[in-house]
Amino acid sequence: MQKTSRWVVGLLIMAALMSACSKSSSKSPSEENPAAKVEQIEGTDLTRVILSVDAAKRLDVQTAPIREEQVTRKGAAAPQLRKIIPYAAVLYGVEGDAFVYTSPKPETFVRAPIKIDYIEGDRAILLDGPASGTAVVTVGAAELFGTEFVFEEK
Repeated sequence: MQKTSRWVVGLLIMAALMSACSKSSSKSPSEENPAAKVEQIEGTDLTRVILSVDAAKRLDVQTAPIREEQVTRKGAAAPQLRKIIPYAAVLYGVEGDAFVYTSPKPETFVRAPIKIDYIEGDRAILLDGPASGTAVVTVGAAELFGTEFVFEEK
């Protein structure tokens, strides 16, 4: 009788656990709290990528401000004021156009075009780009690009 009681109790516990597991939400945790979302910026053809705090930490997204400096290019007569960014922030599109991801507020990223004058070591000297002081992504930019443009297999 004790063996039978143990089996019955064990089966009841297993049934209760299976029942509890089957009552999970119809949405997966990633659907309820997405790691990233992409939103259209009204009035433009641009989008913004918004990461969850956890996703930004997992990607270890890092930024650096755009600086302005007087630089003298080899062979130039006089120094010129130029915007400077870490070369790690530079990404190239399929047509060869250069861009960076800016961070207008925490966990929010927007693609911005840049025009590079020249590359010197680990920095890019710009002819044109976002305003001086703007934060640009130096680590995690490729992942933002992949998030913004989800590539699907056909």
